[in-house]
Amino acid sequence: MTLAVTPLHPLFAAKVTGVDLRNPIDEGTQRAIERAMDDYAVCVLPGQRIDDEHQVAFSRLYGPLELSPPKQDKNGTAVYNTRVRHREIFDISNLDENGKILDDEDARSAYRLGNELWHTDSSFRQKSATWSMLHARVIPPTGGNTEFVDTRAAYDALPDAMKTKLEGLVAEHSIWHSRAKHGGYTPTEEERKLRPGARHRLVRRHPGSGRNTLYIASHASHIIGMPVDEGQALLQELIEFATQPRFIYSHTWHVGDLVIWDNRATMHRATPFEATGYARDMRRTTIIDMRAETPAV
Repeated sequence: MTLAVTPLHPLFAAKVTGVDLRNPIDEGTQRAIERAMDDYAVCVLPGQRIDDEHQVAFSRLYGPLELSPPKQDKNGTAVYNTRVRHREIFDISNLDENGKILDDEDARSAYRLGNELWHTDSSFRQKSATWSMLHARVIPPTGGNTEFVDTRAAYDALPDAMKTKLEGLVAEHSIWHSRAKHGGYTPTEEERKLRPGARHRLVRRHPGSGRNTLYIASHASHIIGMPVDEGQALLQELIEFATQPRFIYSHTWHVGDLVIWDNRATMHRATPFEATGYARDMRRTTIIDMRAETPAV
């Protein structure tokens, strides 16, 4: 098969066909996917009938992988996921360790709701993320789309005065900030220690495309050196600007879809579905950005 790239949106996002990830990926295919990601920032590979081992192996071609952290079970105890064997796989589902649908009282349901805010995976880590890869195993009959924003195009469209204002600004990012905003998840002390937060510039240059990008979203709690209210107002203004419909691609999932996105050039969010009535089994791998550094402030 010949790899083909078909745009899905006027600004970004593309469908990539002609590749079967159950088979070894040669150097040419690997580099072609990398070029497509630099161009489009979101790539949809449909019909990938892969298991966890295939997903982990493919993801590792592009860098070291994050390990999933413990989460509170329904008793409030922080435990590692036992439903998914590989810690390189993040369980982005509404299922418990036995594969049963979580009820609303389970802390994991509250944690999952945070994914409905616009966010950038692992911006709360100092070694943040390059790509994420999300694979659809089971999907609900309706709802549950994932929406993506092109933060390169959003930056390009900013007024020059705003671009000047953002030069050199650094934001503090914390997953506990976003989880408190939507869902009310309260972390254990162990969870706080495992993920303490990080600082990143609001404007970063994407190494693959050479374009400036906004690095914002719900994990960003405040701007260093700016009054908290003022910084939060600026962050909200930027998010509202970036999430205009013209910058959004909404992905309707099909079983077997593998969607790859570049966290350095996009934001994304989950959309609601009937989470207590239908299963949604999605599995994510996340590649660590080994070049991410703490900015001087």
